[in-house]
Amino acid sequence: MKVYDAQNIRNIVLAGHAGSGKTTFAESFLFNTGLINRRGTVEDHNTTSDYHELEHERTNSIFSSLLTAEYKDIKINLFDTPGFDDFIGEMIAPMYVAETGLILINAQTGVEVGAEHAFGYAKKFGKSVGFIVNKLDVEHADFDNAVEDIKSTFPGGATVFQFPINQGMGFDSVVDILMMKAFQYIDGKAVEMDIPAGLADKAASLRSNLIESIAESDEDLMNTYFEEGDLTPEQLTTGLKKAFAEGNIFPIFCACGKTNVGVAGIIEFMKNVCPAPNEVALKEDEPKVSASEKASMFCFKLFSDPRLGEMTYFKIKSGTVASGKDMLNEKNNSSERLGQMFTILAKNRNDVPELRAGDIGATVKMKTVRINDTLHDKGFDIKIDPIIFPSYKIRTAVVPKIKGEEEKVGVALHALHNEDPTLVVEHSQELHQTILYVQGELHLAAAKWRLENRYKVESDFVQAKVPYRETITTPVKGSYRHKKQSGGAGQFAEVHMLLEPFYEGMPDPAEMQVRGRDEYPLAWGGKLVFLNCIVGGVIEARFLPAIMKGVMEKMENGPLTGSYVRDIRIAVYDGKMHAVDSNEAAFKMAGAMAFKEQFIKANPQILEPIYDVEIKVPDDYVGDIMSDLPTRRSMILGIDAEGKTQKIKTKMPLAELDKYATGLRSMTQARATFEASFAEYQAVPMNVQQELIEAYKKSHEED
Repeated sequence: MKVYDAQNIRNIVLAGHAGSGKTTFAESFLFNTGLINRRGTVEDHNTTSDYHELEHERTNSIFSSLLTAEYKDIKINLFDTPGFDDFIGEMIAPMYVAETGLILINAQTGVEVGAEHAFGYAKKFGKSVGFIVNKLDVEHADFDNAVEDIKSTFPGGATVFQFPINQGMGFDSVVDILMMKAFQYIDGKAVEMDIPAGLADKAASLRSNLIESIAESDEDLMNTYFEEGDLTPEQLTTGLKKAFAEGNIFPIFCACGKTNVGVAGIIEFMKNVCPAPNEVALKEDEPKVSASEKASMFCFKLFSDPRLGEMTYFKIKSGTVASGKDMLNEKNNSSERLGQMFTILAKNRNDVPELRAGDIGATVKMKTVRINDTLHDKGFDIKIDPIIFPSYKIRTAVVPKIKGEEEKVGVALHALHNEDPTLVVEHSQELHQTILYVQGELHLAAAKWRLENRYKVESDFVQAKVPYRETITTPVKGSYRHKKQSGGAGQFAEVHMLLEPFYEGMPDPAEMQVRGRDEYPLAWGGKLVFLNCIVGGVIEARFLPAIMKGVMEKMENGPLTGSYVRDIRIAVYDGKMHAVDSNEAAFKMAGAMAFKEQFIKANPQILEPIYDVEIKVPDDYVGDIMSDLPTRRSMILGIDAEGKTQKIKTKMPLAELDKYATGLRSMTQARATFEASFAEYQAVPMNVQQELIEAYKKSHEED
């Protein structure tokens, strides 16, 4: 493959909900550009982009595939991406580095949540967007309904460019409104024909709307349109490119990837209208997209495969790169020498001597480079903004099946995270578990498959513990005497303390003189306030840190469930010591036990993490969701309409949130999604508190 400059490159993402036909459309794209001579099918497990064994097992895309093609002196880097929310990271990263997102809509079902996610990220990243109403060959296909769905869900620019002549079984013909011509597709090739008389008025009306939409993006074109009532083909093409590149118009096409109808026309649109990398607006700190500039590149994907090895995918942001070139990693200022450079066709690699600004490719053996790293020439200080991936949906704990393989499993998990930033690993000292954070059950199943088949480690996924907190609700006074005599010098310490629930701005304790105050923001949230109220030197000041240390040890292992303790104020106001037997160890023990005994008497309370949850659900399922939420101890805050979907806002305990992704998928046939973020800690219901205490006692008895 020859080397291309930015002007002749198109970087495009196929996105949309699972089942909208992206992979099958990609097959027709490859067939029409001459890269394959026979189109595969998802059902037969022989498509070019879904080549991974796991994708064959699941019969859906799990990884994004880069498909590089040449078409009429234009290089098209096309990404086929998964549609399930579980694998959203595989759509986000390609969308970040491409200039255009083409979103496929199933003609039977209309806009689904995967299309909404794709559109949201495309607009967030400032990409041009078009829609392809696909699968128009099925019995219940409804193009007009899909168009209305698109316009109501994504207002402000969606415009019909084509419409079908004979949708449904036997679909093979479309009307191109921009050209005002009809085309019948025979073996994927467009044969021009007259627009049927019965559709001429519809075509004329839609063309008027299209011209007006194009003209609205340019004041001079609008004036010309008002004066002359039409625009020349050259004016339309120029105006369309500008409007599309600036995100002012979202063309709607019609196609059937399975029968290769309409695909050739869309490829022409890719060539003639989709913006080149040097035709889009740059962010303030981004380098100029030119092969003559100093070189910089951005890593957006890593993938390891037994056959392909460790692959690093990147976009050339500026300059020219070639095999053997030394570049600096901006993250750690380390030098990296580039290995062989490749263009990619799914699992196939093709050597290329160099790649220039705007292009996308891959290399091997870059073991220290990670996703979001920027590499650049020495003396060229630049860092590309990182991709921000969504937070997790569910947690699980990972336990090796074979004792002693903890390190091996940990290494494999971190390798998965390096390739997929939406999968996060935490070795929790608090919970004494390795926690895996993922996007959903399908994501979890894919991770388990890769652990077993790629990294040859077996593990069980078990329920992750909840990071509860403990506190008190009532002030209480008490004391503890530690006395130990075993021959020779003994241990003696007596500590009197007041325990109170802490809140900001609380007054000093009544009838006590505060001689010293220490505030400790706790790493796990909340505060510990330690007051020295000793009178007359009954406890020497040198022993107070030991008392504090004993208290802190108990706060790290709460009396009720072993959870962290938070928001406590302690006032040490009296005590006794012995001239010989008192020491730091004695006062540490006395402080710890005084705290533990008084804590139990102070009406202790277990707190649980509460999350703000925003659920996006089609209208048809709102009733089921609303009736289900109270069963999960959730508090509904409100509901807002967004087109054909509703956005439900609620607060949900983490203990319930861990199971919610599976329940929501089941209730809505995977048509709803949610986002969650930590909000606060709240008291658990008393029945739950008792269950937690009993479970903790039982686990310690078993130990």
